[in-house]
Amino acid sequence: MKKSKTTTKIPAYISSWTDKYFHQSAYDIPLKFPSERIIKFFSIFKPNNPVKLYRGINQYNKKTKHIVSWTYKREIASNYIEEGGDVVERIFHPKEILLDTTILTRMQKILLGYDYKVDDREVLVITK
Repeated sequence: MKKSKTTTKIPAYISSWTDKYFHQSAYDIPLKFPSERIIKFFSIFKPNNPVKLYRGINQYNKKTKHIVSWTYKREIASNYIEEGGDVVERIFHPKEILLDTTILTRMQKILLGYDYKVDDREVLVITK
């Protein structure tokens, strides 16, 4: 039987990785690529169809690799650009997405460490 997205509990090994991602990756602290176990767990928190996403590119994040944050909103992406930066858009297939935070309940977001006052409608994309 498939788990319900809204009632899925967040195990400690998941929240440990995501908390580091949401609170340290922005500060260029190296982060381990998620294990296959983590990737499999997040498979229920993905869109079913390709989605158009936006990313604000600046001098600090233009070379980011492995797991990259994108958003559904161009306006949100534009908050992350600086002089000389730009907003890019791209369509992603579900297999390229690690986690779509818009699918999570409020409590699941809190348990994952996604506790920002402003919700960036963030989507974590795998860029191996």
